[in-house]
Amino acid sequence: MKYFLRLLIVPLLFSSVALAQMQLKFSNDFEHQSYSPTLESNSELILPNTTISPSAAMDFYKGLFILGLLADVSFPMGDEFKHISGTAFSGHVVAGYLLSPEFLIALKAGYVNFGKQTSEDVFGNYEDTFSQIPILIGGYYIFPNGSGFKPYIGLALGVFFQTYAVKWTDVGQSTPYLDKSFNNTGFGIVPAVGFYYMLGSTILQASAEYNLLLSNVPTAEYTYDYTILGKTNGTNSIAQDTDSETSGKASFISVNFGVSFPLGK
Repeated sequence: MKYFLRLLIVPLLFSSVALAQMQLKFSNDFEHQSYSPTLESNSELILPNTTISPSAAMDFYKGLFILGLLADVSFPMGDEFKHISGTAFSGHVVAGYLLSPEFLIALKAGYVNFGKQTSEDVFGNYEDTFSQIPILIGGYYIFPNGSGFKPYIGLALGVFFQTYAVKWTDVGQSTPYLDKSFNNTGFGIVPAVGFYYMLGSTILQASAEYNLLLSNVPTAEYTYDYTILGKTNGTNSIAQDTDSETSGKASFISVNFGVSFPLGK
């Protein structure tokens, strides 16, 4: 009987030792797999990097309305026009609508106030000022490039309400003999090149434009009277003469900087 029990106990002891070794090996394998790179790769799949560049946060699309403001610096062209006007500083309001992501139509209205010019000669002193109110409609092609920087070219047509103001004074006099404004309506075309830059929900803009006027500046005229002594009967009569000045076409180059905001469809 004792011999039989010994035979039974020995296999049980060997079985217990083998089972313990298997459990220890399984535990080591499990711990090794728990900290394997596979878990890190899984976490990277769960939490991908989704950072978006600010310039790509918004893009042009068909049906988008934009409304903006432009500040301008303008330089008169031509010797005649430069004679009556200096560098201009102005502002414009712009409303645009995208017919497609690449084609924009825009309406622009503003006020251009050219600097005052002064001169003098042996006859008198002269002050000239010139201003315009342009109202333009144009079409612009935006080059698609898949980024927030969007260059464009375009052409606008419109009317220019022009005002030419003069203050002319004779030598030795303090009161001007002509202090008046003259007005007319001109027409012009305005080719442009520039770019938009998408910055979040804000659209920055810079451009250069050539404002080509097709009609002249208003003519400044002054009619004065003088007395003529009659040769036959000794009586006096009043004669009139007219002094006028024209200053060519009021064409100019402008550099524009502005900001616009989308209004949605």
